[in-house]
Amino acid sequence: MIFMKIKGIPVAFWQFKHFSISSQRSCRIIDPYNSSKRLSNCFKFGSIEDAEKLFDDMPDKDVVSYSIMIHGYAKNGLHRKSMGLYSHMRKSGLDPNSFTVVGVIVSTAGLRSSVLGQSVHGLVVKTGLESDTIVVTAILDMYAKCGTMIDSYKVFKGLKSPGLISCNAVVAGFVHNKLFEEGLFLFNQFRKFGLVPNAATVLGLIRGCTALESQRLCECIHGLIVKFALVFDVSVNNSILDMYSSLTDLDAAAKIFGEMEGKDVISWTTMMGLMIGLEYASNALELFCKMRDSGIRHDTVVIINLISACAILRDLKRGRQVHAQAVVCGFGSEISLANSLIAMYSKCSDLYSSRTIFDQTSQKSLVSWTAMILGCAQNGHPREALNLLVEARLEEKFCLDPTMLIGALTASGGLAAFELCQQLHSVTIEAGFSYYRPVQNSLISAYSKCGMVELAHNVFKEMGYLRDVVSWNAILNGYGINGHGKTTITLYHEMRSCGEDPDSATYLCILSACSHAGLVNDGLMIFNQMVEKNRIKPSEEHYGCVVDLLARAGCLPNAIGFASKFLEGMGPNVWRALLSGCLLHGNVGLAELAASKICERDPEGYDQVVLLSNVYASVGRFQDAESLRSSLKKKGLLKIPGISLLNGIPYDFG
Repeated sequence: MIFMKIKGIPVAFWQFKHFSISSQRSCRIIDPYNSSKRLSNCFKFGSIEDAEKLFDDMPDKDVVSYSIMIHGYAKNGLHRKSMGLYSHMRKSGLDPNSFTVVGVIVSTAGLRSSVLGQSVHGLVVKTGLESDTIVVTAILDMYAKCGTMIDSYKVFKGLKSPGLISCNAVVAGFVHNKLFEEGLFLFNQFRKFGLVPNAATVLGLIRGCTALESQRLCECIHGLIVKFALVFDVSVNNSILDMYSSLTDLDAAAKIFGEMEGKDVISWTTMMGLMIGLEYASNALELFCKMRDSGIRHDTVVIINLISACAILRDLKRGRQVHAQAVVCGFGSEISLANSLIAMYSKCSDLYSSRTIFDQTSQKSLVSWTAMILGCAQNGHPREALNLLVEARLEEKFCLDPTMLIGALTASGGLAAFELCQQLHSVTIEAGFSYYRPVQNSLISAYSKCGMVELAHNVFKEMGYLRDVVSWNAILNGYGINGHGKTTITLYHEMRSCGEDPDSATYLCILSACSHAGLVNDGLMIFNQMVEKNRIKPSEEHYGCVVDLLARAGCLPNAIGFASKFLEGMGPNVWRALLSGCLLHGNVGLAELAASKICERDPEGYDQVVLLSNVYASVGRFQDAESLRSSLKKKGLLKIPGISLLNGIPYDFG
């Protein structure tokens, strides 16, 4: 609607040949009093209480002192105080000037009251200030911030000679109200009539282009900025950097960052944030070291970025060092930092530290509760996660958001609590999260872990266009863990035919399914496809699945040959898979070799001793089995007992 109105502007409106670039106020304010100067300086440095004391001590308050106070309150976000003081000034019999009115308009914009805005607009007309460009620009900006863009645009059209400031304000207004295309269209019209943009112009345009997520449009704006030599402004460069970061274009962002002559803390944090978002955590940490060497002091955002990097790397030691640095710098009490620490410690499997920070946080936000619930669910404490969920809803009266719901579904899947999964599924539908992809993916996983793979598949089918590689991986894993190896392979081929490219996790799900179903040939063929066709480098988990596949099928010589050829320097889990296969087939010699390999890599572990003991017992060597278990007791190592889940019985499942 607004777009059509812009297109339909009378031709006469566009015939102005010269933009008025002047920002001079038509009503010049002269302050003869030293106290008024001091009053202005107090607001400039944020000393509100000093300004109030000074104002109260003034014997004769004139329109200048009142105006400074009204404008100062407005600029410092104290909008109600500003409006209250204006009312007091009017009752004192003083008439406002342009500076007073601008302060009132700024406060009205801050209060987001369009009704009050219309009253103030009436005041401007009544006092004869509608010809003052600065006042009128403030009015159109006020209407834009109150969400009434049509009124804002009407005010702009009433200007006889709109200046650069007015043009910037109306374009920024369109962007603020998410009318991005209209804002860009209007800017193009201005350009045709000779408008030369400044830094404020392009900052608004960058916000609009970023919101439209158009790479081509962003590159055009970048070219315009270079053309008008605005690249030397740090705030403009930071906005360009943020624009490319929003597009996750690391190459373009790195080039801009490298060419920046003056970098501030925002430049560094934007670049670090992009690297962390792309999970280049090590690069982000290296960038921090360069920032520190350049003499830039870090702030809370930098510390949060470092914590996120440590969480990605699962680097608990460095995470603790960053935590200590945050406390030393005095950032420890900030809620955003506490939330990041809760998440980091959880991801590093240090649930004790995570819970300690959570309990010490006095003003917990929804993010705090969500981070703690997810931490418990993902670290094998589903009962505690669900207890926290109940506590959050009862004590804090928080409603379930998508992320908290994911934590609840993860915990329900961990408990194989089918009825709870159904209830959460209902909540998903009622809350309108059916089109939130991560929630649907979590539902697939939860139903699969409850053994209800048919229901999981129903959710998968209903997702339709929302399905991504994570959705495919969830359903593939669901069929795999429920022993449907053939169905898993069929779905894998369906995934390929739909044009979805499998990733490393996809092949892990398929290889695991083949292993449990005894599909040796299929598993080996798919492993070869992964390495040769898709060029995915196998991880230790992939090799472990192949060894497990061969060992379960009784192909122990092939398994040991594969292990000896590919797995030198690998961790102990691959050899554990081989040891488990030896247990199935009673191969004592190979079991002893695998156990020795595990001991070399994990000397503090005990599960290889238990498995080898079971191998001895399976072939009748009970004395050797008992001897191994006795050695465990002497070392003080105890096997964690298994727990069976009986539906409906309130035992501790955590």
